[in-house]
Amino acid sequence: MSHGSKQFSTAYFEIKELADGVFAVVGEREGLCHSNAAIVDLGDQTLVLDTLTLPSYGDDLATACRELTGRDPSWIAFTHYHADHMLGNQCFPSSTPLLATQEMLPPTEEWMAQYQEAIDDPDGFKQEVADFAAACKAEEDPLKRAAMAVNLARYQALYDEIGLLRLVPPNTIFQGRMTLVGSKRTVELIEVANAHTVSDVYLLLPKEGILFMGDLGFFDAIPFLGFANPFRWIETLRGFESSDVETFAPGHGAVGGVDKVKLERECIEAIVAAIREVLAAGEEITGVLGGRLPEPFRTWEEQGGRYNLMNYAAVAKAIALDSQD
Repeated sequence: MSHGSKQFSTAYFEIKELADGVFAVVGEREGLCHSNAAIVDLGDQTLVLDTLTLPSYGDDLATACRELTGRDPSWIAFTHYHADHMLGNQCFPSSTPLLATQEMLPPTEEWMAQYQEAIDDPDGFKQEVADFAAACKAEEDPLKRAAMAVNLARYQALYDEIGLLRLVPPNTIFQGRMTLVGSKRTVELIEVANAHTVSDVYLLLPKEGILFMGDLGFFDAIPFLGFANPFRWIETLRGFESSDVETFAPGHGAVGGVDKVKLERECIEAIVAAIREVLAAGEEITGVLGGRLPEPFRTWEEQGGRYNLMNYAAVAKAIALDSQD
């Protein structure tokens, strides 16, 4: 799956060449640079998909793009509006088109306003980090404390770079589908409404049988469902499973095959079924579904507990809305 004909070394992420000129940028899921990206050489143009979490990571991504394809990107596209996939975009030439969908813009503006507050008041943000560190130290549950420690390290890394951070919003809008035609290959950016977020975009390389999922893909972990419509997400994953695609690059986790997509879909289905049981029993939604989840999802729940309560509350809301239709 990794051709390895070209290499780029960095402490922040790994690069796997999935086909000639097609590079998956893979961060460590529980590390500081925990999201993924892509670099695709179209022949006479280059596309970068997502720009990672911080300026330092984005700077290495920009360098990798130049070294691996011989040019700066002709296009940068975003798979969705979450900051961990956008904050590195300041490291690329200001003339680069930054592609996003119309529906991504309002939530992008919201989180950028929050980050701007931290930029304007670094001392206040420093205090927030210190308060979270104290809460992490005081947490008695070892699993919760370990999960909080991961977030604490990321908050500290953000604080360390807050003086360098410059917020650059998308500047080129498309809806539905956008085809980029190069001298070497043609790729498609395809929007999915109301799945992981209000608007997600995946990148399809039909000739190569490769699909970059953005955060429609969480492999070997509980997906982040906090803003999701799980039913639309399940439907989307089923479509991927029945496609001719052989190689899937998720937004979080290692590159895999259709078996990983199937397992992710089964995970979301298991969570929906378990939440239905909780609601039917009149029990409280908590961050633990325990015995209601089969393996390996039960173990995933234990490993990634920091978002589970938010996940399950969002699924409960989606179930309630679905029952009204």
